[in-house]
Amino acid sequence: MEDFYINNTSLANSYNYSNITSNNEDNKEVYLILFVIFMIITCISLLFTLMAIYALYSQVRNDHVAPIYVINLLISDLIQLVCLTVLVASPEDQKIVKILLLIADCCLLASVGFMVCIALERYLVIAFPL
Repeated sequence: MEDFYINNTSLANSYNYSNITSNNEDNKEVYLILFVIFMIITCISLLFTLMAIYALYSQVRNDHVAPIYVINLLISDLIQLVCLTVLVASPEDQKIVKILLLIADCCLLASVGFMVCIALERYLVIAFPL
């Protein structure tokens, strides 16, 4: 039974910290590369999300509800994407950061809720057809 216990201090002491460097120029370069990659992904996802919203909006009819749920899901994803993009720009005011994090969290919960609505609607179409 004693073989199952692991001593964390022995693992931490056995690690060699000499390979870690704190070169500030390397950190700036990595952050710049990550920032550029994030902006490219943001631009592409923003473009495709707007195109998907427009395509689904053109498919909406009076008797179809499913595109409305998907449009709401895409709109909540769009709001979340915009909030996270502003957060990457790192605003100085902490109140703005807290408000944007709150909005992003609410949009995340709304996305999950709309996914549940879509799944429930598809289940009801299969289980109880008209």
